[in-house]
Amino acid sequence: MDPQEAVKRYAHAWSLTTEADIRSALAECWAEDATYTDPSTDPVVGVDGLTEHILGFTRQFPDVTMAPTSGLDAHHLVGRFSWLMSSPTSIVADGVDLGTALPGQDFVEFTEDGRIRRIVGFFG
Repeated sequence: MDPQEAVKRYAHAWSLTTEADIRSALAECWAEDATYTDPSTDPVVGVDGLTEHILGFTRQFPDVTMAPTSGLDAHHLVGRFSWLMSSPTSIVADGVDLGTALPGQDFVEFTEDGRIRRIVGFFG
């Protein structure tokens, strides 16, 4: 798989709301033992772990959308891209009002066949 396509499918998974749809979006782009980590969670592993994390996110923030704001900047088997979390109402996490737009950046490692092996995300 092309890394650009893998990131596109991964990002799309964050806009889905059902387990089946999220799992389907991740199935081709996410390596079996891939990990995801951001400031709000310990590492989650595999399609099952990330599917559950995304479902929890959509339950906690039902009106929030996530969208890439840059293309993938990649070399060798690593890359990065920026994104924006936005909402019509304030995003409140752990009692902190983050406003209606929160930018972030994900750092990505890929497998030899172009699937995602690891994502480490940062807010702000």
